[in-house]
Amino acid sequence: MPKTKRKARKKTKRKGSRPRLGLYVLAALISIIVMWILIREPQSAPEDLNQLISEEINARISRPQTPSSSLEDDMPIVEQKPQKELPREGETQFDLSIRKTAEKLGVPERSIRRRTSDNLVRFLIPIDRSRMDLTFANMIFKGELETQGAHLVGGADMRNKQTISFEFPDSEQDYEIDLYYDSGLYRDRVAQKTISIVVDDFGGISGGLLDGFFELDTEICFAIFPDEAHSLATMQRATRQGRETLIHVPMEPIGYPRINPGENAILVQHNDTQISRLLNQFISRIPDAIGINNHMGSLATTDPGVMQAVMNTLRDHDMAFLDSRTSNVSVAYQIAQKSHIKAYRNDIFLDSPNISSATMEAKLNQINRLSATQNHIIAITHCHSEDKLEYLKTFISRLKKAGFTLVPLSNVGDYRVPEII
Repeated sequence: MPKTKRKARKKTKRKGSRPRLGLYVLAALISIIVMWILIREPQSAPEDLNQLISEEINARISRPQTPSSSLEDDMPIVEQKPQKELPREGETQFDLSIRKTAEKLGVPERSIRRRTSDNLVRFLIPIDRSRMDLTFANMIFKGELETQGAHLVGGADMRNKQTISFEFPDSEQDYEIDLYYDSGLYRDRVAQKTISIVVDDFGGISGGLLDGFFELDTEICFAIFPDEAHSLATMQRATRQGRETLIHVPMEPIGYPRINPGENAILVQHNDTQISRLLNQFISRIPDAIGINNHMGSLATTDPGVMQAVMNTLRDHDMAFLDSRTSNVSVAYQIAQKSHIKAYRNDIFLDSPNISSATMEAKLNQINRLSATQNHIIAITHCHSEDKLEYLKTFISRLKKAGFTLVPLSNVGDYRVPEII
């Protein structure tokens, strides 16, 4: 009996293990099927798919094109370069360069005279005094011709005439250009009368007086002392208003130190390093300024060495120079031009010697006389008092009635100087 029971228990145990084995086998089969599905190669596209794509492309190409869907619209536009002008019969490439430069300066071709003598070709070119001076025209010719390989031989400067001489490579002929004033040639040219006004000595005023000056036309430029209590705030307010500013730089006058231009003035005893250090300090304090003009400076602006050091620093900062012309023998404007920086020159002080009605009439008459020979005028006045503000307001009103247009200082070149490439 005991033996029989043991066999029965053993048999029951074997029967209970079969269902578990079946589950294992089934799971293994399912896993194999899933793995086969995942790793099998993707089915290739129908054999005729490439043919269908080709047919669609051909159909689109053969379809009539509308202007807006032309295939040419999808092609890059290739701009045709203008053909380079060739010298005329009897001209050399150098003759052409001189003629084209004169054209850029607004000189009528019919007024250009060309003469030859032995190995010298001489051009006589009239300049409109109301548009530019001879120094500027001289500088433009020099720059343009040097790009053609010309070598400057020499030059001469007379009162109403300047001469420059060149040699050209691979040419047996020398060239001479005589630039002279001939305003009569341009008399019939109608020109817009424009004026730029710069108000000096900002930085020390504030409150209602400063507010009053900020109500003036935004074309009027403010010249700001660099070291005054309200200098930075005035510059910032002008910038927000879209108004141009200059740094009003103290410079040594005749009679120094009895006549004092103020602290940190540029003196003739300063060397180049000292001048550069001062200007860089001023520029860092009035960083939005487009350039500088001189406060006093009747001695400093006559010193070529001092002015060259000033222009070198301004050129590094791409800034302009306005010669206030506190001296009749100032060299500042000429040195600024020769240094290839934008240069301006004051034509008239509006509030000197005073702000009386008689002075206003005299200044308006002077401006009208100037406008007969030059179509743009630069004027300077000052911001010291309410009386000067009212004087300036009246002056501006009278100028507008006389046909003058206020122009920002930086735009003067757009009126006075032609575009030179």
